[in-house]
Amino acid sequence: MKTPWLPLAFSFVVSSAPICSAAIISVVETGGDDEATDTIQAVWSGVTYNRTIDNEPTPGAAGTPYTVGTFMSTAPAFVDRNHRYLDEPGGLALPSYLLGHEYIMSGNDNRDNGSYVLGVTVDTFSRVYMLIDNRLQDGDASNPPSFGAGSMQWILDEGWTASMTGHNRAGDALLPDELAFDEGANDTIDQWYSVYYRDFAAGTFELRQADNAGRNMYGAVVAPIPEPTTFGLLGLSAFGLLLRRTRIGR
Repeated sequence: MKTPWLPLAFSFVVSSAPICSAAIISVVETGGDDEATDTIQAVWSGVTYNRTIDNEPTPGAAGTPYTVGTFMSTAPAFVDRNHRYLDEPGGLALPSYLLGHEYIMSGNDNRDNGSYVLGVTVDTFSRVYMLIDNRLQDGDASNPPSFGAGSMQWILDEGWTASMTGHNRAGDALLPDELAFDEGANDTIDQWYSVYYRDFAAGTFELRQADNAGRNMYGAVVAPIPEPTTFGLLGLSAFGLLLRRTRIGR
């Protein structure tokens, strides 16, 4: 028996979901470098700080302010480099599910700090995406990072999952999604990152060391997962009532 009202019912519920809003309350960095003329602790979307070095993380003189935006193509990756995430010119764009969300910028010099920890506090249930240099462990940018002892073992231990939607250079849904990385801010792709994710309830969680000496520090994007609004719940109730009536009327 056909049920032509089903697509309408589902469309009604989905369209009632609220738009994602800010999630990060604070980021506390421990174990990072401490250089008097260069160190800037981790910052996140919406935070304004003064540059300590010319043209880091974007063109501008030391002492001038920079405000961290949301994640997008050309978004700077680190507080201490003019490196950025980039749509591959004529090729693979950044994964759409990352765009417009808050993200964290830390120092690339912290990539080899074994005691490094970011304590991240969010005010809502969120999906956190880790952006990890493909060269982890084996030095090969052509394949995903390799985790294990001395190479971000905590990603495995804490249950992070590869995001696999087929958004990679191979178009393979059995490989992690990828994004391009521009180390010279000159629209040239120098490296590739892979995407991993884990969901967290409101509160504080920790991101640990990068174990990636001589390569690049990781990035982190925080995407709130919205709960249904009252209007959405009414839609679910209506759907349940229609389904019940259909069954009774058989």
